[in-house]
Amino acid sequence: MLTVGIVFFFGQSLENSYNEKALDLKISTVENQCSLIANQIAAVNFSIDDNTNSVSTQIDQLAVSFGGRLIVMNKNYRILKDTYTGYQGRYFLSSDVIQIMNGKKKKIITYPGEYMELMIPVVYENSKNDEILGIVMADVSMADIIATKDEIRTQRALLSTVFILIGISLAALLSVLLTRDFKKVEKNLKYIAMGHEDELVEEVGSTEMKTTVQLFNDILSKIQVLEDSRQEFVSNVSHELKTPMTSMKVLADSLLAQEGMPEEVYREFLTDIVEEIDRENEIITDLLSLVKLDKKAAKVDIKATNINELLEVILKRIKPLAQKRNIEMTFESFRPVTAEVDQIKLSLAFSNLIENAVKYNKDDGWIRVSLNADHKYFYVKVADSGVGIPEDCQDQVFERFYRVDKARSRKTGGTGLGLAITRNAILVHKGAIKLYSKEGEGTTFTVRIPLNYHA
Repeated sequence: MLTVGIVFFFGQSLENSYNEKALDLKISTVENQCSLIANQIAAVNFSIDDNTNSVSTQIDQLAVSFGGRLIVMNKNYRILKDTYTGYQGRYFLSSDVIQIMNGKKKKIITYPGEYMELMIPVVYENSKNDEILGIVMADVSMADIIATKDEIRTQRALLSTVFILIGISLAALLSVLLTRDFKKVEKNLKYIAMGHEDELVEEVGSTEMKTTVQLFNDILSKIQVLEDSRQEFVSNVSHELKTPMTSMKVLADSLLAQEGMPEEVYREFLTDIVEEIDRENEIITDLLSLVKLDKKAAKVDIKATNINELLEVILKRIKPLAQKRNIEMTFESFRPVTAEVDQIKLSLAFSNLIENAVKYNKDDGWIRVSLNADHKYFYVKVADSGVGIPEDCQDQVFERFYRVDKARSRKTGGTGLGLAITRNAILVHKGAIKLYSKEGEGTTFTVRIPLNYHA
């Protein structure tokens, strides 16, 4: 419909423009020819039928060329020349004739139908006031203009039809091409929906469609990475939950199978059983913490909290772990900070960051914790001299169940949930966390949290 409207609008505009120009040219031509005749009539003092001049003949020829009629009238309103000869010698009066004769109008042009009527005065130019001696009237056929307009209208209709057909054809072709590409994408999506989540959508079609498909494939890739992490976690947790239970069963069976064992052996066996129970409890506690910190379902207990004191308490609790490996811990506070936070959840987040800085640090290393704030946020930075995080792992470390070094994490007691818990606790506070790390040179975590909580 838009194509049809555009073609019609421009076609009509061109037709109207041509018609106006053709009509203006016709009027200008007739007026110039009649002015020349009027000047000749004035020159011979209306002696039109005098054998000494050819004015009468020229009038007849001009009337034939116009395909119409010429009338010459003197100032007494008497018709001296009529190329139809019907009114020659008679008198003629009309309002238009009187206005021309009285000098009120220099010309009158009317074209009510198939003929155009033009009236101009015959002027004696040598007089002081350009005395009007008479009138030249021309009835000119408009048949050529009408025929041309009809021809243009026909051509316009033909061209409009051709352009409309071309537009419809192109639209149909474009529709087929787009539909074909959409069908390909739809087929791929249906295939993925059937359970083939590891497949990607083929990039076809226009640049915009390819961009959309690329974004969808990025989402699929992230979903697949998350799903792989979930499956790996289920496998790992199943193994890690089963391992302590198996160990406890072996230890308990050993105790039951042997009678009269020394107290020291009983104590050693029971100590091992307690350690396995603690390991099991750590895994379950982390799982429960992660569930509770889901940002969609988390309930928060917001209170005005002194962040300086909160960090000092956490550092005091973790400091003995660092001292065992001679790791230096420093805390730098640039100003007192009070913020609206859930103290328990935020303590868990900062504890995880600082404990990780101890676990994955080097002996005789260092940990630097700093606190700062502006008018809107407070900032906590935890930097260490530890093993660092490989660049290709930095985008995944906050994902649930992800562990950079699985063997080292298991050795240090990690479950792969610590940073996921930390991130969720920060997101609950509408905050953000970023990391900067280079493998072998340490890691820095930066946390930004609003001073005022907004639900």
